[in-house]
Amino acid sequence: MSLYIKYQDISLKKKAGELSELLHLKIFTEPENIKERNFSEDYFLVLNSENMFLQKGLNRNTNPIFSDFDNWAANYEDKLLQKSLRGLPNNFSCIDLTAGFGKDAFEIAKSRKCKSIHLIEKEKWVFSLLEDGLKNSGTKEAKELLLKFQIFNEDNLQFLETNKKKYDLIFIDPMFTGVQKSKAKRHMQALRDLSSSINDENLLRRSLERANLKVIVKRHKNMAFLEEVLPSKSIEGKVVRYDIYNTN
Repeated sequence: MSLYIKYQDISLKKKAGELSELLHLKIFTEPENIKERNFSEDYFLVLNSENMFLQKGLNRNTNPIFSDFDNWAANYEDKLLQKSLRGLPNNFSCIDLTAGFGKDAFEIAKSRKCKSIHLIEKEKWVFSLLEDGLKNSGTKEAKELLLKFQIFNEDNLQFLETNKKKYDLIFIDPMFTGVQKSKAKRHMQALRDLSSSINDENLLRRSLERANLKVIVKRHKNMAFLEEVLPSKSIEGKVVRYDIYNTN
């Protein structure tokens, strides 16, 4: 399984080259023996005239994977996550230590009480998609929510060590592994397939030291508590569980 950069128009060749150098990824050129290898298990970071997206395999009918803030503003709602935010004060600050494509952070931003969110993402290719999603957001609703965002391409533990600021809320979404019978949604499966090994050891304990009010950990409902630390309470749905750790 590999990740390549692919561009859809010759005018994007230079941009693809710059991205290739930045991310240390090869630019895909279709080989003569393409029929012998269909690349169905490989991923492609595709550049077109409008945006950048991730695609699994070479089938053009495959749905693109990207930070779709316009769609999430209008058509997505996580009531469990919203419920877990209850009790936070007006103008609360938040840091999402496992930003990914930014979907959970965006849901937190929908809270009228939320003033700001720092998003930390270690993987350069994910950060590039996140950055592109912010740049290409078009609706008024999405743009207003994204004003709360600040994004950082850093290791989360290192960020906590070097940035001494405290946050009212710290959000953590470690990858779900070894618990689901079916495959994850495309966004999450791509993160699992392509992300380098991540050391989350003591991430919760360090977060508990840095959160003024709460740490929220997103888990599969059948998973053990992160770092075996018992939460103050949990909010559980059919698949996902939010463990809430009160720190005040």
